[in-house]
Amino acid sequence: MPRYISRGMEQKDDTTRPPDADDRLEAGAPRRRYRLVTPLSLVIALGCIVAVAGLWLVTLQRVAFEREQAVASAMQSNANLAIAFEQQVFRTLKAAEQVAAFVREQYLQQGTDIDLRDWVERGVIREPMFTIISVVNEQGDIVSSSQETGAVNYSDRAFFKALRASERDDLFVSEPVLGRVSGQWRIPMALRIVSEGGRFGGVVVMSVDPTNFTDFYRQADLGAQGLLELTGLDGVVRGRKAGGQISFGADARGLPWFQHRAQDPEGELIDDAGAVDGVPRVLSYRSMAGYPLMVTVGSASDEVLAPVMQRRVEYFALAAGASVALLCFGALLIVVLARQRAVADALASSEGLFRATFHQAATGIAHITPEGRILRANDKFCRMLGYSLEELRQRDLFALSDEGEREALRRFLARRLVAHSPVFSPEMEKAYRRKDGGLLWVYEALGLVKDAQGHPDFLVVVTQDISARKELEMRLSHDVLHDALTGLSNRVMFHDRLARVLETARRHGRHAAVLYVDLDGFKSVNDQWGHAAGDLLLQQVARRLEDCVRAEDTVARLGGDEFGIVLATIERADHCEVVAGKVLSVMEQPFVLEGAVAHISASVGAALYPRHGTDADALLAQADAAMYAAKQSGKNRFSIDTALSPLAEGGVAGLSG
Repeated sequence: MPRYISRGMEQKDDTTRPPDADDRLEAGAPRRRYRLVTPLSLVIALGCIVAVAGLWLVTLQRVAFEREQAVASAMQSNANLAIAFEQQVFRTLKAAEQVAAFVREQYLQQGTDIDLRDWVERGVIREPMFTIISVVNEQGDIVSSSQETGAVNYSDRAFFKALRASERDDLFVSEPVLGRVSGQWRIPMALRIVSEGGRFGGVVVMSVDPTNFTDFYRQADLGAQGLLELTGLDGVVRGRKAGGQISFGADARGLPWFQHRAQDPEGELIDDAGAVDGVPRVLSYRSMAGYPLMVTVGSASDEVLAPVMQRRVEYFALAAGASVALLCFGALLIVVLARQRAVADALASSEGLFRATFHQAATGIAHITPEGRILRANDKFCRMLGYSLEELRQRDLFALSDEGEREALRRFLARRLVAHSPVFSPEMEKAYRRKDGGLLWVYEALGLVKDAQGHPDFLVVVTQDISARKELEMRLSHDVLHDALTGLSNRVMFHDRLARVLETARRHGRHAAVLYVDLDGFKSVNDQWGHAAGDLLLQQVARRLEDCVRAEDTVARLGGDEFGIVLATIERADHCEVVAGKVLSVMEQPFVLEGAVAHISASVGAALYPRHGTDADALLAQADAAMYAAKQSGKNRFSIDTALSPLAEGGVAGLSG
């Protein structure tokens, strides 16, 4: 049966004072030959027996103590590695969820025209483990993928059924399956797509090799028979590496740590039975915050206890020799001194094991006081921040953080010191200011260590560099310059593009034009079929307007049902009229909406540079006035000058006038 070890295990003083071997009794009278047993011999024999018994008792206590110390040290080391492994898995899943959400957003905007293979080739999606990405429609058919798939249907897959039956909007991590695209065992990770009206619109699914979750084994020193395992709370193993064997898909419901997780979301235990492969191990496990997963890290008991077993043989031999030598005080003294030296060696060995685990970790680790002062830090933490250990000891976490984040960090630290609920997540993303002034983004976890009385002793800070992911977020921030509904440039991007075009035209003596487009009859569509139909119409209008212009021109949604077009260069005024004619023509075509057909038109106004103005505000005002003139003239018209009839003037002369 597994044995569960308390974190707050107290150490007892094993020092036992040996009996005084210098006290000797004098023989009262000469012994008679026929008296083989005397009171003095009995006392001496009894004293020797008691001394030998005491010596062996101390030896056994010493062996048991060192065994407990070795197990406790291994548990502490595995607990730190479990935190680091959890953070690696958490970052992987967050990155996957971010990529899936980005693909979903683009699919909702572009539909089946989305080209995932091109994204991979151009490096938009750079993480190698996420390069097999597919968009699956509501029938389960792949409509776009980063690889050649052929006709593949996923309607019978567990992730598809689960997301179709629920409204969850988080990443679903499936159990390992044989991939229909790759032909290899993969772990599907899927995100639900919601179509117009809130209906199920399919999923974005990524296929990940299970061995990606066990690569952490190479970074951690778990020995030849160590265990690294990622398991779902459904009882199915996502990835496991036991010794040199990699496996996945196994049933973990009968494993002791999986069963114990139901009572305690994190903890340590000793698996004497070797539930996985017959190898007894010292294990630490943690339930992941935000995902139905748990991580387990284990070291083989034989490897953990090997130094203790070697010293046990030495102790037993020493005790046997001391038992014979107890006939004199000198031999007893030697045994006591040898035992004291063994105690010192055991403590030095334990400290060496701690230092090796602490300083060779692949993540930055620091111990801090409840007030935030740094007690100690490993080499990785020092290199990440660019400070020496002595320099860090003169600072606290608040001095290393940006001034704007210090108050938030104080509140987070205070909550961690009093939080007892597993709902509180002891992780956060924050920025450190390096010694060279650079900004270092990290994902940081705080572990609380308590003393024997249950009071906070110190905190363990585990940090991982996430600067690369932050750079990815910055690349994605360009969305703020685009309209969320239509995917067109928004008003900010439109003004920026117009200013650049006018600057180029002014520098090279060229002509440019601005078109202001307002939809006729859009309000009636909203009133008759609702805003969802109106949104769908605006998306179709955006696509038609893009088809009316060249690649170097800009189409933007300025707000509501108003759109703007910047023609980067034109040679003649009638070129502007040609584009306006295209716009009027495509707007007259029927719009097929959800269960309805809508008919609208457009009123288009235009302004020419430099004829109607030389700055963006003047040209926009002129184009807006011309659009209203067209609308007041009966709608479905184009006007280039409020004082002239539509299409009245053209040619280069009109541009110059």
